[in-house]
Parts: sequence; C-alpha cells; structure tokens
Amino acid sequence: MKIITEKAVYVQMNDIIHLNRTDLPIPASIFMKVFGHGIVIVNDSNRYDFQKFDKDSEMEFFKGIDWMVDYNAVKDLSDDEIIKIGQSIAQAKNEIAQQFNSMSEEERKKNLGMVAQCELLDFKMYSLRDILWFRQGHLKMTLPEGVDYPDGFVQKEEKGIQKLLRKIFPKKN
Repeated sequence: MKIITEKAVYVQMNDIIHLNRTDLPIPASIFMKVFGHGIVIVNDSNRYDFQKFDKDSEMEFFKGIDWMVDYNAVKDLSDDEIIKIGQSIAQAKNEIAQQFNSMSEEERKKNLGMVAQCELLDFKMYSLRDILWFRQGHLKMTLPEGVDYPDGFVQKEEKGIQKLLRKIFPKKN
C-alpha cells in the first residue's frame, strides 16, 4: 500500500520488497534508502511499516505504479465497493491468463511478462484484503503521522496474554 500526500509518499515495506519482482528500474535514491545498509528482511514484524519518500523523483516513481494500492483512493470506500474493485482485478487477471494460455509455447516464451502481470494483480488483491482487515480491526498497522484513519475504522483491544506479551516485548524499530 502507498499513501500519497503533498509532501511525501509513504510505502509499506511489503510493497517495496515486491519491487524486486518487477522489471522496473528502481531509482538510485530509493534503492539506497531501502537497501543501502545491507540485507533487508521483511517479515510479519515489519511488512506493514511505512517508509517515507519525499524527493520529487521518488514521489513520481511511486505515483506511477498502479499495482500498489493507493490508500487514499480506497480508505473510505465501503467493504462492498472494495470487494468490487477486487473482483474487477480478478477479472483482468483471468483475461490475461486466458490469453496467455491460448498462446503457443513459443508465443508464451515471448510473453512471460504476462505471468508477472498476473502476479502483480494477485499482490494488489491481497493489498485490498489487507485494507479490509485493517479497517475491520483484524490487522494492525500504524499509519504515518498526519494520515487519517479510514471511516468505520475499528481498533480491537488486545486481550490477556497478547497484551502482556506486547508490553514485555515491544516492537523494535
């Protein structure tokens, strides 16, 4: 997920790491900001953390990526509206897959980018799911400072052992 503001674009680590699965040329400033300190590990403890990009070139790069869900475009939509977007993405993916599957073996080799397109559409659907789960309180993430939470946002209280463990072992930054 990406969040576009006037002064910056915030991108989740999950999406940034997914850039490696594309053939997009990653601008050097983005590469250095994310990967310049060595190996980057993205797992359940940090996949929903946001990285800030505030250079004009960085912002333009992320604005142009359509497989990353734009938080501001969907945050206040109803669950049904988000599901309809997911259904249209699934339909687009199926059309690409049908076209690819109808090709000869030689044509498929020339059009392997279609497989990558399907994978990116899958990723976009999972991102929409994450937004729904976030809004419903099933998924925790902290939005960057100054970014509004969605309408109907539910923050579930942690209970018992979960709450105790979070106090004892706070998330490291």
